[in-house]
Amino acid sequence: MLIKNVTMKRFIYFFIFFLLVTLSLFFIMNKLSSKTVENSLINTSKGQIEYTNRILEDIVAEASLYGTRFAADNDVRFFKSQLQELSNYDYQMKMNEIRTSLEDILISSHAIDSIGIYWRFDGTYITTSHDPLSVQPFKDISERGWRTVNNSLYYFALYPYFREPGKTAPIEYVVGVQLKTDYLKNVLENAISGESSNAFYLVNNSVLWSNRKVDGNIAEAVSRVAKADTPETIKSDFRSREGDYYILSKYIPAIDTHLITYTRMSDFLDPLNRNRHVFNISIFAILLLGLYVIYLFYRNFYRNVHLLQKKFHHVEQGNYGTRIMHKTKNEFSGLFNSFNHMVSEIQGLFASLKTETELRRSAELKQLQAQINPHFLYNSLFFVMSVAHSSPDSVIRMSKHLAAYYRYMTKLERQDVTLASEFQLAEHYLTIMSLSKQIRYEISLPHELSDCPVKPLMIQPIVENAIQHGIEERQGAHQVVVRAEKQDNGILITVADDGKGLAPQEIARLESRIQYEASPEGTRGVGLWNVYHRLINAYGDSSTLHFIQNDWGGLTVRMHIALQPEEGGQHATVDCG
Repeated sequence: MLIKNVTMKRFIYFFIFFLLVTLSLFFIMNKLSSKTVENSLINTSKGQIEYTNRILEDIVAEASLYGTRFAADNDVRFFKSQLQELSNYDYQMKMNEIRTSLEDILISSHAIDSIGIYWRFDGTYITTSHDPLSVQPFKDISERGWRTVNNSLYYFALYPYFREPGKTAPIEYVVGVQLKTDYLKNVLENAISGESSNAFYLVNNSVLWSNRKVDGNIAEAVSRVAKADTPETIKSDFRSREGDYYILSKYIPAIDTHLITYTRMSDFLDPLNRNRHVFNISIFAILLLGLYVIYLFYRNFYRNVHLLQKKFHHVEQGNYGTRIMHKTKNEFSGLFNSFNHMVSEIQGLFASLKTETELRRSAELKQLQAQINPHFLYNSLFFVMSVAHSSPDSVIRMSKHLAAYYRYMTKLERQDVTLASEFQLAEHYLTIMSLSKQIRYEISLPHELSDCPVKPLMIQPIVENAIQHGIEERQGAHQVVVRAEKQDNGILITVADDGKGLAPQEIARLESRIQYEASPEGTRGVGLWNVYHRLINAYGDSSTLHFIQNDWGGLTVRMHIALQPEEGGQHATVDCG
């Protein structure tokens, strides 16, 4: 609708309606944001509690394994039966051998505090503990399993280990494995998200261990909702004067214990609520200011705007000789002068269209390159975490190559780099992958091609694609070859792997998909799509990206970079001397 047909009253109504809609949308977005933050925190906490649960399961399995192992150990089983045959010295040496075997376990395990073996009929007790009262829990054990004794967690195994149903066999000896209480407390740190959360173990509706002080009201609330008949993580809410909490409970059947975490949500949502109040005040202030601005607009600027609109309409009709001759003493004077200058320079603007098009293509190229850069970072961090569990030496080697990679990235001050530096970047990546996977690679770059200028990040995404979608999707695959060779009309770069490979129909679909103008949805396929479009944008349609099956059964990617630009084109020229 034209401005001249809009009455002031309707404009004010529209302005107020617009502000009300904006305020309503903000309230909705604030609720959604709060819900999103809450769901994100809950999902993060669930992930942490599941991770902590897996650690505890490993600890429980380890202790159970050692208990069962010594319950069935031949040296332990026949120790008492050899009593008549052994001298006192040999008897003492046999005890020392058993004690040494127990102590060897403590050296290799961070979670186990002590291991003891107790023979019922004569009270013989061999243990790694220095506590003279540590034998007491062994005397009353009648069945194998986990027990909480004096605020410590034990696993007890019995011999005979297997008993026939309905028959009661006398217990010859008891093997007890005691876990470190401090270690179990430290495991709780994996389930905590900052100062606003806490974690503890709940046994028989009472707090067993925690590194921090536990809110008694929360512990009481948890004891009412904790269930031992479900393997799922249970979420519940709790409100108190200190704020709103969400509580997560995970039952660990093996040790009959609940793993509990609770987080105060108000610490995260209060800033959002404060922002909402500030926004509400701002909206009402803007409403009052807007009404005043509308009044000034109607009184001082309406006619000038209408005149400017009419002149613009003349320009739309092709009348580039139209001018605004009306003189004003306000801000519109400069605007009218700018309009007159714009019309007189319209032909110059048409002449600069070519330049604008080139700038747009350059911006598209930078955008495509920017989409690639984060892609390798995410995968590299994942591999660093994987290698960190192996050995410090591997972490050092991987960190060295990651540092070299990002030193290369941060020094990309030019649009072009050398082919040697691109191959070195690919070698850094393959070295990182070989540290965490059984991968062998070969890189071949002729000396005469080392100084060839190319666009950055043209090879690494293809190598990364060979690893992720080739080798990792085929069992036993482990080879990657990266080569470069000079041809009469350009440079041919080949990346081959013995991975999953693609059928001819899949190759045809892939080559068709990377030629689409719009990038693929999600992250799959973005790397090859970016490489193809940067290749075409920089070196013209004579450059190609092809995919073929190789003799290994995997996929070979051939990237041809044209040496000369196309006729009349604006593409880069590759000069290798």
